[in-house]
Amino acid sequence: MEFDPLWLIAAFGGGAFGAAIGGQTAFIMTGIMYMVGLAGYMGGFDAGVFMDSVVFGPVFGPHIAFAGGAAAAAYAARRNYLPAGMNGRDIVTPLAGFSKADIYVVGGIFGMIGYTLNQIVAMLPIFKVSDPAMNYGATDLGSTDTVACTIIIIAICVRFLWGSTGLFSTKEGPLFWVGGDKHWVAHQEKWSHTALIGFFSGLLSGFATLMLVLYIFPINPGIVNHAQLVGWAISAITLIFLTCGLNTPVTHHMTIIASIAALKFAPTFAGADPGSWTSNDLIIPLLLAGLFGLIAGLVGEALSRSTNANGDTHIDPPAFAIFPMTTVLYAITAIIA
Repeated sequence: MEFDPLWLIAAFGGGAFGAAIGGQTAFIMTGIMYMVGLAGYMGGFDAGVFMDSVVFGPVFGPHIAFAGGAAAAAYAARRNYLPAGMNGRDIVTPLAGFSKADIYVVGGIFGMIGYTLNQIVAMLPIFKVSDPAMNYGATDLGSTDTVACTIIIIAICVRFLWGSTGLFSTKEGPLFWVGGDKHWVAHQEKWSHTALIGFFSGLLSGFATLMLVLYIFPINPGIVNHAQLVGWAISAITLIFLTCGLNTPVTHHMTIIASIAALKFAPTFAGADPGSWTSNDLIIPLLLAGLFGLIAGLVGEALSRSTNANGDTHIDPPAFAIFPMTTVLYAITAIIA
């Protein structure tokens, strides 16, 4: 990956816009824009440039727009711009409503930091492959999702910069305690419930990814670099309903991990050539997608309880789960390949 000053300048705009509309809305837009790119792939076009520059670049890249919005929310809380009852964990409220130029500046600066940091992380020898171009069939030990890694590094730094609860927020109870108003997504925080959601959403996402590769790859091989994100994008778009106040599950950490599992294990059980896959060949990869979706749900909940639910700034549980689990999946498939 190359450092591009043009993209750095654009990242200021992406981070500031993320602050203006709110981090969660910026992330929802990433999912919507991904579907536009997916339509291009399915129509026979090479949508890679659009995916890399608009969807995951300075415009709506989560490490830029979402991270900028979340950082700006923490800053606004520290400056007492937020009304009573709100804190720096609020990534839903559009910060444009406060009419504070410094909020946009902070969002923009963190958008630039997100772009720069992701480029640096992607250049490290241990991180040879970065999201979204997961490189189908690659078996590099140590490969990971640099976007999620970047989001977590920024979130932790923001916690110590403008928060007061520390990384592991245990001032009000044990490490995994939740109660009162100390929740991330209260309606899915029961361990068994989040595990079940992870399993069936993992099956859904894994199947969608395998079908895209099975039927679109022969006519447009480029789709394989983004096929693992179809369930993730669906999960992102469903957050519209969560924003509207409906008890919608947060599943993008479950769906992306499940799809990566399906895509990485498929060559082992079904062969390296998608054109030779049969339904029976894909049963085990699909079940593994469900299993890894389940595990991702539990990991996300554990990280939510330990770092986010009791904190006063947002440390994103899905990104925190995606980063280590992607690394683990690549390590497993590198060993068994």
